[in-house]
Amino acid sequence: MFCKLSLLILMLTLWGCEEVNPYSKVTAYDDLCQSIERYSASVYDRNVNWDSLSQAYRFRISEQLTESEYFEIIGELLRSFKDPHVWLIAPNQSMYTIDYLDYTQNIDKELLIQSYLEKVTVHTPSILSGFVSDSIGYLLLEDFNGDAGTNYSIYSEAMRRFQKTKGLIIDLRINNGGSLYNAQHLLNMLTSKKTVWHTTQNRTLHGFDSPYTWYIYPDRNLSYQHPVIVLTGRYTISAGERFVLGARQLHQVTVLGDTTANTQGSVMGREMLNGWQYTFTFEKLLDVDGINHAGIGISPDQYLSPTSTIVGSKDLAVERAVDLINGN
Repeated sequence: MFCKLSLLILMLTLWGCEEVNPYSKVTAYDDLCQSIERYSASVYDRNVNWDSLSQAYRFRISEQLTESEYFEIIGELLRSFKDPHVWLIAPNQSMYTIDYLDYTQNIDKELLIQSYLEKVTVHTPSILSGFVSDSIGYLLLEDFNGDAGTNYSIYSEAMRRFQKTKGLIIDLRINNGGSLYNAQHLLNMLTSKKTVWHTTQNRTLHGFDSPYTWYIYPDRNLSYQHPVIVLTGRYTISAGERFVLGARQLHQVTVLGDTTANTQGSVMGREMLNGWQYTFTFEKLLDVDGINHAGIGISPDQYLSPTSTIVGSKDLAVERAVDLINGN
């Protein structure tokens, strides 16, 4: 998933201080709908009748709309997919679908650091490692962004710290995605054999291309085979969700928490005729059983309600993870 800050900086750079030239709102709308019809995977796998939906919204488009009114209509249309990958960015307005999905975060990072973690190392602003006790490691990943080589070194450093532990908690509850290859590198450190991960298909003008099978391969330098608990939530997004699919194939891993966000395929960014930027999912992803989790999310092995995970000064997800590692 794109980083919001990076995309906003890019958009501001492209727009600069120039005014948008006059354009036809109807023509720009039709071009947007044609682009989604051609390239979006969501018109197939999210139970949306795109033809009737786009036609219904077209009746609301007129040249007399203000820019703000036009933005609201386009945003409302795009939110119909209920896809966290879908954004709409204009010079003075932005819309992120996830902000409209009524999701609840199930983590309190400050509580974690103050009440549960020892020997904390902050590797990057989004990667933190430590210990819940001397025998249980903890790794918080707020995204899978970053250079693959750099991230591999960070993951390796963290995993070496955990080699003598009896269990590991990998916390993805606010992981907003990023590079699939970074997710794969960490999964490789958790498997002892080549393992089927999932299949993907890119959207084409005539449906989808042939399935491509992804695998997890044992890392040549590191292998962690003790119990692993992966914590998830509704803000586990995109590459974070793909990591969960891989983790579910590993014998020593238990997924604990809430269902993930609901968008696992890769994202495409395009531009409307008026210069506004929008994104959507262009890739269909199936798990090893052929199930498409788009629009649904990936269920955990053990479910914890997000509203009852953080209770007072307790993180019940972390405490349950510790119990599982200890065999309770």
